[in-house]
Amino acid sequence: MTPVAIDDVRNRLLRLREELKVRQGRAERDLRHGLEPLVADAPDQAIQLQNDEVLREIDSAALVEVAQIDAALARLDKGLYGICSRCQGAIDPRRLAAVPHAVTCVACAG
Repeated sequence: MTPVAIDDVRNRLLRLREELKVRQGRAERDLRHGLEPLVADAPDQAIQLQNDEVLREIDSAALVEVAQIDAALARLDKGLYGICSRCQGAIDPRRLAAVPHAVTCVACAG
């Protein structure tokens, strides 16, 4: 990978990481608000609880993806980005464009 391409990948990963951190922060902030007492109306309580569950899933998914991006950044620093962790072959650039933190090629992922 050329130095320019490495910088482009690093910048893309960092932007994606920042977007996820913002999303996670919003979910956490909304969850803290969700710690307020439940409304008295049972149907509204159900909606409130469902919303909290969705927020927890968003928060959890963002945390996982941030960790995956951090790992991708570490692979980039080590010169291992774009190399399949199973077969050591190249990961198709189209796969990396779709999933920039991918660690396996399509064949090994399936």
